Amino acid sequence: MAAGRFIIRSHDGVEISVQKAGSGPALLLIHGALLNGTLTWGPVLSPLAEHFTVYAMDRRGRAPSGDAQRYSIANEADDIAGVVESIGGPVIVLSHSYGALASIDALDRLKTVSHLILYEPPVVLKPTETDVVANMERALEAGDRAQVVTSFLRDQVGVPPDRVAMMASSPIWPMVLEISPTLPRESRAVNTYRPSGPSLANWKAPTTVLLGSETAGLLWDAAFFVCDAIPGCRMVVLEGQGHGAMLDAPDYFANKILEIAK
Repeated sequence: MAAGRFIIRSHDGVEISVQKAGSGPALLLIHGALLNGTLTWGPVLSPLAEHFTVYAMDRRGRAPSGDAQRYSIANEADDIAGVVESIGGPVIVLSHSYGALASIDALDRLKTVSHLILYEPPVVLKPTETDVVANMERALEAGDRAQVVTSFLRDQVGVPPDRVAMMASSPIWPMVLEISPTLPRESRAVNTYRPSGPSLANWKAPTTVLLGSETAGLLWDAAFFVCDAIPGCRMVVLEGQGHGAMLDAPDYFANKILEIAK
């Protein structure tokens, strides 16, 4: 496949768009909630493409990928498995946040993954349902996408109000509003999902969990839980970083990936 974009069709017929760039070993990038492939990986795409053939997928619900009425994290796992299969041959998978959670759900189908890199998968150790998702769903039904995003950031993720205000005034806000209908369903999945213990224990490929030194709470606990559950897993701490090092310190992040994946 030449550089550019290509489409794979997932098990339920949804088209998943994948951007391809660079040359070298295959590296699949899987973004988390709120953003898409371009926004998440744009700052690190060029430096990574100097060393890898980079594949950056847009998860379902983000144009130009398609979507379906019914949703589950298993659908996301199908999408990832389909992209890995379409790449063919060994592939390094780097997945962030919700994308890392979906990657964990896909483990039993990722037969050609040569190295799995999980950046702060949001595994809730005591799954629970809260009013946050219901509030987001009501806002979405009312057509108030700004409130959906605000509630996601403030109540689901715990972003300080000043950071929420900064995002609302940033150039990416309109794109975030387009993506906002995916946030309630992905939040519900995070709040209720429990990964398979045997699936983690039986995973054989080399695995690295990335954890920001500034990260705390649920994501900190989840990183150690996942790494402890996967045999031979290595923990790499991103010094001075939190949940978005690829955006906040792209050169540092890209260099870390080169160190890990070489």
